[in-house]
Amino acid sequence: MSQGLKPIGKQLELMALEVVTLDGEDIQSLGKIMNSIDAIEGLSGQIDQPVFRRLTGAVKQYLEKLILFEESDVAPLEEGVGCLQDIFRAASREEDFKKDMGPLLEKLGPPDLTPREENVKETENHDSNENVQNQDAEEIQELNEEDREILSDFVSESLENLASIELNLIDLEDDPENLEAINAIFRPFHTIKGVSAFLHLEKINKLAHGSENLLDKARDGDIKVEGNVVDLVLESVDMLKRMIQGVEEGLRNGTALERGLDINPLLDKIQSFISRSDALSGKLLGEILVEEGVITKEKLDESLKEQEEKPDKKLGEILVEERSADPREVVEALRSQKKFGGKKPLDLQIKVDTKKLDILVDMTGELVIAQSMLRQNETLISVGNQKLNQNLNQLNQITSTLQKTAMSLRMVPIRSTFQKMVRLVRDLAKKSGKQVTLTMGGEDTEIDRNVVDELYEPMVHMIRNAVDHGIEEPQTREANGKPANGSLQLQAYHRGGNVIIEISDDGKGLDRERILEKAKANKMVTDEADLSDSEIYNLIFQPGFSTAREVTEVSGRGVGMDVVKKAIEKLRGRVEINSTPGQGSIFTINLPLTLAIIEGMVVKVGEERYIIPALAILESFRPEKAQYSTVKGKGEMVLVRGKLIPLIRLDRIVGTKGKYQNPWEGLVVAVEHEKYQMCLLLDELLGKEEVVIKSLGENLKHIRGLAGGAIMGDGRVGLILDVAGLFEIAREDY
Repeated sequence: MSQGLKPIGKQLELMALEVVTLDGEDIQSLGKIMNSIDAIEGLSGQIDQPVFRRLTGAVKQYLEKLILFEESDVAPLEEGVGCLQDIFRAASREEDFKKDMGPLLEKLGPPDLTPREENVKETENHDSNENVQNQDAEEIQELNEEDREILSDFVSESLENLASIELNLIDLEDDPENLEAINAIFRPFHTIKGVSAFLHLEKINKLAHGSENLLDKARDGDIKVEGNVVDLVLESVDMLKRMIQGVEEGLRNGTALERGLDINPLLDKIQSFISRSDALSGKLLGEILVEEGVITKEKLDESLKEQEEKPDKKLGEILVEERSADPREVVEALRSQKKFGGKKPLDLQIKVDTKKLDILVDMTGELVIAQSMLRQNETLISVGNQKLNQNLNQLNQITSTLQKTAMSLRMVPIRSTFQKMVRLVRDLAKKSGKQVTLTMGGEDTEIDRNVVDELYEPMVHMIRNAVDHGIEEPQTREANGKPANGSLQLQAYHRGGNVIIEISDDGKGLDRERILEKAKANKMVTDEADLSDSEIYNLIFQPGFSTAREVTEVSGRGVGMDVVKKAIEKLRGRVEINSTPGQGSIFTINLPLTLAIIEGMVVKVGEERYIIPALAILESFRPEKAQYSTVKGKGEMVLVRGKLIPLIRLDRIVGTKGKYQNPWEGLVVAVEHEKYQMCLLLDELLGKEEVVIKSLGENLKHIRGLAGGAIMGDGRVGLILDVAGLFEIAREDY
């Protein structure tokens, strides 16, 4: 058997197994069969048997009817899969398949026309439609420039709107009651329906209207959005795209604006589903069984009376025990009841301009500052009035709750960013000839919306590298005892006051020696350098660094990972790497929950106060005299947990005079940046606080070592230190 036929054989085996064990109208099993038939359809060109492709299409069409409850007999499906296996075996032996498929194809129903067959059909009907087409062409010629511009805008906007539906459908499948996602899908159809009616594009109008009706049922809670509804929506999107592209072609060539596509079968499917939902919406199990003709109204009344006497038993159990209904019939009715359940009240939502939200957050921050200043006002403190203190405490609670609520308005789930990676991984895997499965966890983890916007680009670079450099080719994986299909996982979760995002793969891991060799060749490190694994892995974040032996469509030009580092640092975060040769790599991104508030340690140097971001702090302590030493050529050092760490006098960097000159008299805070550590000598620790970040303005924003400012409780400004900038200054001046 040729290598090209093996994937088809594997999918046929999977499909046959599901069909043999198929229990009635099990949607989950039918979905698995549909996945296999889609895969086979994509590979059918490998088999030089025209009947195989035709039978594949017929089986798929019949499977769709089973999913939509238009058919209930699975026997034709079983026979169709069996014949596909027979044709496959004949092709494997390079023999012709001679069995007559006519009777089976008739059972399965005539297959939908493929685009090629539609072209043939249109050619056959050319003569009968010639006059209509000529008339349409004449109408096109009479279009003025304004009409052409309107049609052109309609084409471009409609194609953009339809492209957005696929992404929103992913949200909807994960959360079928997500009203926002339903509305995001409903709106494009509604817009296309309205504009196409104005432009007299009747077929486009009818199909958009039918799809809109289906989604309207979902908006009202009459139907639950499951796989079959999603399939109908996607089928409508595909058909509308072809029709709108036809309008574009007609404008360009001066021909008919609407192609001769038959939309009636799809409209019938949609209407059939809507009618079924109308018939079953909000109905009880017994009512559904009576309407389906499974039991009589009299039998239902008898069983309900018996249920009153046996309240611990469900109606379905009673009917099955009495053999009034088959278990499969009861299960089908329960599925219908669930699928077309009654309306469920949905949370009311409104849209708010993000600028208004930003103003609300800023003003809430100002309120927090004003409240803090009020509490520290010496005049009020000196009064010592108990009632006043109670009122201030109550104000503090209200302000704190308001601040948390205002900040939560900025928070959005990371789901949208994660789901954009689904298409990316699929495309990258296809380009690189690899098999990659993407799994996601923690999509509901919330993060500042501004962080989400900035996170997309670095994640694209990291996933691109994981697919191209991390995950091996299928044959290589199998040779190493791994499954041919590589695994890529996105995981998000909260830890402390931060959001953690992990991008992990089960590929070959980072090549420590190759990275080190490349770094030495590029003069990034000396031959004598003794670097830890972590320090070596971090070299990949250097600009222009790449270990790829050749440039591919996906990566290898040495750009990307330095972009990741800069983007994450811009968000006040950091990225860490853990890698095991032959087992894979984990890239961990640590980000603050929000960019508006920072948690930090307030410290004092001289008469000034500064805030050190808590994310960078390792520990604080008062060193013993024995821990302090000077090393020739390296300056002052402090022994921390058996390791000598450079001591930096913070007063010299910020240009003020510290209270203590001897380190053992003052305090030391050990901080870390990119695995490098240093100790900051300061005078006093004032405590840990969450402060609202304020910009220093255009004139001061480029000052190294400062990340911003914060208004403290007494109304004075405290400067927020930028640890990365402090390291740069220290390396230059010390």
